[in-house]
Formats: sequence, C-alpha cells, structure tokens
Amino acid sequence: MNVNDVLAGVPMRAPELRDTENPFLHPELFVDAQVTRIIVDVMTGTVGILLELRQAEHLRGNTALLRVTGVAQQNWICTAMANEFTAWSISGATVHQRPGEFQFVAQCLPAGALRLVGISAEFVLLEAAALASAPPDYRADSRELIRFGVANENTECHAVGVARSVQTEKV
Repeated sequence: MNVNDVLAGVPMRAPELRDTENPFLHPELFVDAQVTRIIVDVMTGTVGILLELRQAEHLRGNTALLRVTGVAQQNWICTAMANEFTAWSISGATVHQRPGEFQFVAQCLPAGALRLVGISAEFVLLEAAALASAPPDYRADSRELIRFGVANENTECHAVGVARSVQTEKV
C-alpha cells in the first residue's frame, strides 16, 4: 500500500494503537513530528497531513498520516521562509473531538500554524522501508535528496497501527 491508499481510505489491516500511543488522547505525542505535506482532496472533503517521525522518538513508525474526513476548514499559516525546504516541527498541538466533530490545531516552528475542522479523523502510524534512518538535512543536502528523502503520496509503506477519533468508522 502507499500513502495515497491510506488517504483514500482503502481498507487496511492495522492494529489499534494503545491508549498511550494515541495522539487523539495525548496530543503531546504530535510534538517533534514534522509536517511535510498537506494533501487536500476537495472532491471527497478529505485532508491528509503527512508527518515525518524520524525525530519524534516517542512514536514507532517513521512517518504517519493524519486523515481528516468531512473537512469544513483547513488553514495553514506561516511566515515567509528564505529556504526552499523547511522542517515544520510541531511544537504544540490540541485535539478537540466529540461525536460528529473533530478539530486539530498545531503550532509549528519556525513560525507556522495548522488548523483542521472536520467530522472525523484517523491517525495512521506508518513504516516506509525506503526511508533512511535519519531525515535529510534541509540546509545542506541536495534538492533531490531532500525531496525523495521524506515520504510522499506514492511512498510504499505498511501500517504499524491506527487511532480513530470519537466517531470514525473502522477501515
């Protein structure tokens, strides 16, 4: 399976994450993850936030997808950056959920903010075998090494585990 399959909601077999690994119960687990892509599927009202996890040692996979369905609002605000590639590290996150509503807000360094409001969400912890053990150096590595050194929509991966918001059907 690839990241795009996860975004599309293709049925998968993945164990439920333990409560201690569930970022919907413990939003501090998002801290140190890096936002690398925001994928918007307007036709289905789905937004996927692709996360780089190789520096977030408290999560088992090397990448993850936060998949929000029934999206009514998606905002990404950041300062203008001098470099083409920036590691947007999550410094704080909040999750609000109740039946029929899910909200995710993340503060990112160097200076960015992300907000998603939808109906439900899944956090799919992924392992991509093709990724090196350390992420690329965004300041020193070549453009190609940076671009292909992080997961994208076509990256082959397997699901390590999944957490679902209050009202999400099991996939």
